[in-house]
Amino acid sequence: MRSTYRFTEWTLSAVPGAEIRYYGKCLECFAQSTDTEVPDEAQLWCLKHAGLSRCTRYEVHAFQHFDARPTDSPAAVRPN
Repeated sequence: MRSTYRFTEWTLSAVPGAEIRYYGKCLECFAQSTDTEVPDEAQLWCLKHAGLSRCTRYEVHAFQHFDARPTDSPAAVRPN
């Protein structure tokens, strides 16, 4: 049996209305905050967690939601 492969280029686009989100993460006990649109809230969670747990190492992560679409799709935006 023969197989036919079709290779497709894809493009990413930010989800409309989806803001960049942030969360704090403890690098010692791996607890993490809920995600928020406000980076200061993620940092504040780190400080509160430090006061309660005495953990001292943290990260603040930022992420954004994307849609992936084939570039040959009618719904995809073609680059100029």
